[in-house]
Amino acid sequence: MEYDERVMSTALSVPTVSETRRAFLAAPLDGLARQPGGAQDQPPSPLENPRIRIAHLLRRAAFSASKADLDLYEAMGYEAAVDRLLNYDAIEDPIAKRLEALDLDPDDREGARRGWMVRLVHSTRPLQEKMTLFWHGVLTSGFSKVNSAGLMRRQNEFLRANALGDYGALLKGISKDAAMLIWLDGRGSKKQHPNENYARELMELFTIGEGNFTEQDVQEAARAFTGWRVSMEGEVTFSRNAHDNGIKTFMGRSGRFKGDDIIDILLEQRATARFLCRKLFSYFAYRNPEPAVIEALADLCQVTGYNIKALMRTILLSPEFSSRRAYRAIVRGPVDLVVGALRQWGLETDGQFPAGAARAMGQDVFNPPNVAGWPGGPAWLNSANWLQRVNFANGFLARRRGDPGTFIDLTELVQRHGIESTEQLRGFLSQLLVDGVLDPDAEQRLNAYLNSDQPLTLNQRSLNRKGRSLAYFLMAGPAYQVM
Repeated sequence: MEYDERVMSTALSVPTVSETRRAFLAAPLDGLARQPGGAQDQPPSPLENPRIRIAHLLRRAAFSASKADLDLYEAMGYEAAVDRLLNYDAIEDPIAKRLEALDLDPDDREGARRGWMVRLVHSTRPLQEKMTLFWHGVLTSGFSKVNSAGLMRRQNEFLRANALGDYGALLKGISKDAAMLIWLDGRGSKKQHPNENYARELMELFTIGEGNFTEQDVQEAARAFTGWRVSMEGEVTFSRNAHDNGIKTFMGRSGRFKGDDIIDILLEQRATARFLCRKLFSYFAYRNPEPAVIEALADLCQVTGYNIKALMRTILLSPEFSSRRAYRAIVRGPVDLVVGALRQWGLETDGQFPAGAARAMGQDVFNPPNVAGWPGGPAWLNSANWLQRVNFANGFLARRRGDPGTFIDLTELVQRHGIESTEQLRGFLSQLLVDGVLDPDAEQRLNAYLNSDQPLTLNQRSLNRKGRSLAYFLMAGPAYQVM
C-alpha cells in the first residue's frame, strides 16, 4: 500500500490550532469531562464504566495501552490490574534482548535517549518505567551540566532499581550518585568550603519544601555532605580528610552528622511526608489535592517508613483516583504523549522517533531545564508546544511504510480486528484513543466530516485518506491531550 501524501490536507472540519488551544485552556484542568451546572446536573462519570476505568489506570500508570492490553487488564478486574502493575518484579521483561539487538551505545547521549525510549515503549513493566520518569523529574540531573551519558545512564538505572522502594534509600543513594554530585556541586565540597547547593535543594525540592527550613539549616547540612569526590572515570569516593566531622546543629538537633543523618532527620518531619505524598498524588491523580487526602497518605507514609509501593497502591485504589475530578485531569507531557501513542497503536520503535518527537515538544529526556525538572501541567500548553503537539499527531499518522517502526497500516488493523463497517472503525478508534468520550461539538464536527464529500469506507484508498484523518481528528483534539 502506498501512502497518499494529501491525507492531512483534506478538508477535515477540525478547529484551528489556536481555536483548539483556547478551548482547552478555558476548560478546567481537574476534569475536562465536567459539564456546567451543579452536582445534580452532572451526568454519570465515565469512570463508572469498567473498561474506561482500566484505560484511565493504564494511561496514568502505564503510558496507555493497546486493545490487547486493555482486554487483558479488564478481564482480571481493577484491583488485580493495580497489583499486576505494582508487582512488576514477577513479570519477565525481555527488554535487555531488544536493546542488545539494536546495538545502541549507552554511553553516547543519543544512544542513552533512544535506549530509554525503547524501554518506555516496550517494557512489560510499564509502571517501573513510569516511576523512573517520575523520579527523573524530581531527583533530577541533566546533560547540560553533567556532560556524561554514562553517568546519567547509571543514575537512571539507580532510579529504576529503587522505583517502588523506600524514599530514604532513594535519597541516600542519590546523594552519593556521581551525576547528582556534579549537578548540584557536591563533588569537591570540603570542610573548609562546604557547598550549599545540594543541602538547599534536598530540603526545598526533595523533602520538607520551601519555608520549612532556615539558612542555618542549609549551612549545617552542607557541612554534613562534605567529603565526596567523583573521579575522571565517574567513580565516587569519600574523603575523611575533606569531611567536616565537627558538631552540627540541624533542625534543633546536634551531633557529628553525616549526610545520611541529615536525611534521617528530614524523614522524621511531617512536612516531608506531606511533600512526597503531594508530589505522587498530583502526578498520578490530579493537581491541588484536598488537604484531607494528603494527611491520610502522610499517615501511611510515616507508618510504612516511606514505602513507595504502599503509597502507590493506596493512591491507585483510592476513590479519588477514580473520581470525576481525576478524569482527564492531567495534561500529557510529551513523553507520555509519544510513548502512549506507540503503545496504543502497538508499534515497534528503535527509540529515534519518540526521542526526537518528545524533545521537539519540550521534554528532552536526560536533560531537564533546571533543578526543578519540568514544570508540567499547563506549562506544556504554550503556543509553541501546542503547535508541536498537533504536528506530532500529523507526523505520527503520516509516516510512510518503511519508516522505522511507526507506520500505521489501517487496512491491516481493520482485518485483524474484524471491523466490518465504518461505524465499527470509528467506534474502535474513538474507544482506543479517547475512551469513546467526545464533547458534543467534537461529535458534530466529526460527523460532518465523515459524511461529507466522499464518505469514509473500508477500501484501502479511503482508509489511507479519510481513515487517517479520523485518527488525526481524535489525536489532535483536546481530549487526547489529557489523561
